[in-house]
Amino acid sequence: MTDLAREYGEALYQLARDEDLVQLIHEQLEDVRLLMRQQSDFVRLLTSRAIPRAERLSVVQETFANHVHPYVVNFMKLMVEKEHFDAFVACCKWYHRRFCDDEGIVEAFVTSAVPLSDEDGSALRRKLSGISGRQVRLITAVDQSLIGGVRVEMEGRRYDNTVQDRLVRFRQGLMEGL
Repeated sequence: MTDLAREYGEALYQLARDEDLVQLIHEQLEDVRLLMRQQSDFVRLLTSRAIPRAERLSVVQETFANHVHPYVVNFMKLMVEKEHFDAFVACCKWYHRRFCDDEGIVEAFVTSAVPLSDEDGSALRRKLSGISGRQVRLITAVDQSLIGGVRVEMEGRRYDNTVQDRLVRFRQGLMEGL
């Protein structure tokens, strides 16, 4: 995370907190960040110095003014104005990190061989909440090469209970025994 992303993201977070808009701004930034990830041409347009700055600012205004809070629009326009829009997504990530910290949320990245059922997801969330002492938000992915089980990455730690990992450990044990 760059200093610029931290500085700008933190400034927006502080403003939202002072105005009691943290949740709303968080949701809208997440939506815009997803859009930016899906529409990389839009990011290139807003960062292109070949297009006059006034036109880029107008694009932001026309595209977002009726869809997100004015603070989000103004933040995006500030990033364009200062020629830092390439750091917009990183600023959103910083804001998201601060939001999660203040709300007592930890994100757990879960990879499983098959999609988790609602029941399995709830059970895993409760278990991880007990480990972390915080509310857990699962971010799931499927990787069929795991064969079975789950792999969790949370707060810089990895919990691996996949068939693939057990087979690797079993093989290592056999090799050490020879």
